[in-house]
Amino acid sequence: MRILLVLAIASCVLFTACEDDHNDDHNHITIEFLEPTDGETVADASDVHVHVRFSAEVENHEVKVMVHPESDASDLVLDYDQHAHDMVVDVEEDLDLSAYPSGTEFHVEAEACEDHDCAEVVTAELSFTLP
Repeated sequence: MRILLVLAIASCVLFTACEDDHNDDHNHITIEFLEPTDGETVADASDVHVHVRFSAEVENHEVKVMVHPESDASDLVLDYDQHAHDMVVDVEEDLDLSAYPSGTEFHVEAEACEDHDCAEVVTAELSFTLP
């Protein structure tokens, strides 16, 4: 009987240790802006290609990309939000920004959740200008 009790306690300790190890795993996410690049003056305001890549060590959970004029964060010309479980998520959108004056600076914000409950968030941003 004593041996069974010792084995049961040892099993609980080992199971708890495994759970703790699993909880210590961290899902690092890298956000890469492929188009446009930071500080770029785009060639054609009527055809601005936005391409953001989210690369995860384990998997992505929630990814967001927002584009707005630098002077007005409420004027979202792109408000992309996706729940995904892939290791790599590419967000690609073509925007027609020809209604904005030449020289308008735009801000691109990207955000990714490293876990399901979004307790840890990775962000990145850049700016580009219209010709």
